[in-house]
Amino acid sequence: HFASLPQRYFEIHTPAQIKDDLELTHRFLHRLLLENTRALAPVTAWIDERDRGYSLVKICTWDRAGLFGKIAGSLSAAGLNILGAQIFTRNDGIALDTFFVNDGRTGNLAEKPQREKFSELLEQVLTGEEVDFRSLIARQSARSIYTAYLGERIGTQIHFDNAASDERTVIEIETEDRLGLLHVISQTLAELDLDIAAARIVTERGAAIDSFFVSAVDDGKITDEARLKVVEAKLREAIGSLEIV
Repeated sequence: HFASLPQRYFEIHTPAQIKDDLELTHRFLHRLLLENTRALAPVTAWIDERDRGYSLVKICTWDRAGLFGKIAGSLSAAGLNILGAQIFTRNDGIALDTFFVNDGRTGNLAEKPQREKFSELLEQVLTGEEVDFRSLIARQSARSIYTAYLGERIGTQIHFDNAASDERTVIEIETEDRLGLLHVISQTLAELDLDIAAARIVTERGAAIDSFFVSAVDDGKITDEARLKVVEAKLREAIGSLEIV
């Protein structure tokens, strides 16, 4: 298990967190042996961080195209706001992802019905069922009271960095946080044939400050200026499609 994870994983996790991930991975592999018919289904674990005002949901499943977007969509469709995320994939294809969330309507810890709804939606979409995330998220957004800090509007800024990583292009996005934001960003990247290898997700005072380490499915880094302009235009269009309540 340890040999299959990158060095950065150990730099940002405590021994207790590593133990939790090890147990989650064991649960996933153990179920594969006992329930082979559910090989594509994830296992999840929830941890409430009451002093910090958010819940952690940890997901273990097989990595696949669009996984990040499917998880983000399931969280948003369950009415949960994503405050941060850490995504890692073992070299055998097992993904270990952690999302920091709270109730998108109240800002409180995730409630039991939301957790159950998330698990239901995620299993559906990861086992091949169609899920209309756009309409589900729109329904949740209509109920949301979440707004940017002090009502300020935050313009969208997108930057590309090809120097920070040897193998991937880093896409840095700063914009106004809103329910469903990560889903539309990750879905757009997937539609552009860009694979998300890692991400840093930060939400601060109503602003989403996110970095995505991506590579083109067909050609590694994105270096062509015309293609970069297309990526930026598509991301701006997707972010702009979200109605702010």
